[in-house]
Amino acid sequence: MASQPAVSALSAYRQVLRATRIAFQNDTRVLLAARQEARQNFEKHRRYGVDTPMQINHALEVASILRHNIVQGARDAEDENAKWELRIHDEIERGDNDSIKVAGKKVKVDKPCSS
Repeated sequence: MASQPAVSALSAYRQVLRATRIAFQNDTRVLLAARQEARQNFEKHRRYGVDTPMQINHALEVASILRHNIVQGARDAEDENAKWELRIHDEIERGDNDSIKVAGKKVKVDKPCSS
């Protein structure tokens, strides 16, 4: 039983690293900073204790948010008037403002996402 949290913590850590790779692809500076932050937080809570399952759950939630809700935008740095381009990958949660009005209920969206 004592080894179970270590495996789960390692799995959660790997999920966070995978999520950072997906969320911050092609942005090396932010990717490295996010991974460093993840490592520092895992190192800070390295000792096993009563709150270990809560810490693991928190890490899994962070990984989910990074994977499904973070969209990066970029534009030409030299052109102040350049349009921002969003990097929306396959795992980004898509919806529209109508889905917010019915929070917690299953909603079927009949219209496609604009691209």
